Amino acid sequence: PTLAPSPTPDRGLPCSQRMADDGLLTVVTLTYGLSRDFVPRGLVPLDGYLSGDVTLGYPTELRHVAVGPLVAMISDMQAAGLHPFVISGYRSYSAQAIARQIWVVKEPERVYILCAPPGFSEHQLGTVVDFGSPELAEIVGQEDIEFHTYFYKTSEGLWLADNAHRYGFTLSYPFEATDITGFFYEPWHYRYVGVEMATHLYEEGTSLTEHQLASEPPPCIPDTP
Repeated sequence: PTLAPSPTPDRGLPCSQRMADDGLLTVVTLTYGLSRDFVPRGLVPLDGYLSGDVTLGYPTELRHVAVGPLVAMISDMQAAGLHPFVISGYRSYSAQAIARQIWVVKEPERVYILCAPPGFSEHQLGTVVDFGSPELAEIVGQEDIEFHTYFYKTSEGLWLADNAHRYGFTLSYPFEATDITGFFYEPWHYRYVGVEMATHLYEEGTSLTEHQLASEPPPCIPDTP
């Protein structure tokens, strides 16, 4: 299919000043980040659309454009006998900074796998969901585990890998794309990009980041450390 490039009118700005628009295809990597002031439009709380056994009581928000597809996908997963959790959605720059610090203390050796620095997380876009599974604790052998690469072994992880694209969601950080995305494998991290793009990425076996960095100019100017 002929897919339109992501609309990024601020390509000439430093990434630290980059304010994404309302499109679904903004590139965010460990090189190309977002301004600390960027907040997406249309955020809504998921507890108005999903039951507490899915949201686990977390005050999770997502952009409205992704909510309908998410609800439909979870409904179909439940109809198939699955029990997905939504552990995380939108995170502001400051919330990402707090989350990063928590993981620094809790899992210092895995923080680089579990949490991006503030400004460099797709969660700031408001179109990303981190999923959980009730099977994960037994598979990993740790009762309080939330995130682990073994999510791909769970029934929910297997279903998402095969079907998420049909609802417009794509796996942001595949196992084989670490060198491109800058992120380690996150089989729980799905981003809403629309059915056309998600299906294209699924059929090509590639990530959104790899697709865009290969076909578009850099989205912003990386800031000098």
